[in-house]
Amino acid sequence: MTRSLPSSMTTLQLQTDARGIALVTFDRPERSNAMNAPMLRELSSLLRALEADASVRMVVLRGAGRHFCAGADVGSEVAAGNVEAAEPTPTITQVCHQIDRLAKPVIGAVQGACVGGGVAIAACCDIVLAAPEAFFAITEVRLGFAAAPLMPFFVRALGNRSARRYVLTGERMSAADALRLGFVHRVEPRESFDVALGAIAEDILLGAPGAIAASKALIARVDGMAIDAEVLERLEAEFEASVHGPEPQEGVASFRERRKPGWYRPA
Repeated sequence: MTRSLPSSMTTLQLQTDARGIALVTFDRPERSNAMNAPMLRELSSLLRALEADASVRMVVLRGAGRHFCAGADVGSEVAAGNVEAAEPTPTITQVCHQIDRLAKPVIGAVQGACVGGGVAIAACCDIVLAAPEAFFAITEVRLGFAAAPLMPFFVRALGNRSARRYVLTGERMSAADALRLGFVHRVEPRESFDVALGAIAEDILLGAPGAIAASKALIARVDGMAIDAEVLERLEAEFEASVHGPEPQEGVASFRERRKPGWYRPA
């Protein structure tokens, strides 16, 4: 089914299906889906709505037309920082943080250009699928500034060494190089791109929604944490407290009965 957007939304498209897959399309193809103030406001509001909607199992981000996202719309009110609107405009950094901390899986489906803030969005997705012709470029230094607020996302996704190269040069990183560096999880030709996207979604749908949300929060929590006996004991206690809940009970029962779990929605 297609869920209609509020009339005030002009920069995004939203489609949801009966399985809970929410496809969010950046819809400014004439500007290579660069982010302006309306897009940032609409995307932030939509992410909040999707997170609160229990029927939504995951979010897929992609771009209309040839490109994924060209970052900030240089010369627009986003870049100039002089927005006057009825509601506050979140920064690109704040929207990226929303994506990063969304309790539901976020898949980035990247075709064409993914530049600047677009790279940060991809870096905050849980899974990134790219077309072979996709490329990534962190070009802020070529505009005369360092992308300071987005740097944690770049360094985490690329690692310190690769981030130094691509942040300092502003050069293009091909889909093949992004795959090699672990920034992209899978590269798929256009003719099988949607099939591959569907396969990733299918794998996510087999997981329990609560367990997925808890796992995503745990990954963020333990990242960089020293592994010692105290940490492991605390995590073990949390695990023991959770294993008797309804999701684990249903998961074990479905495994024993050789059936799909109750949270799985068939196509």
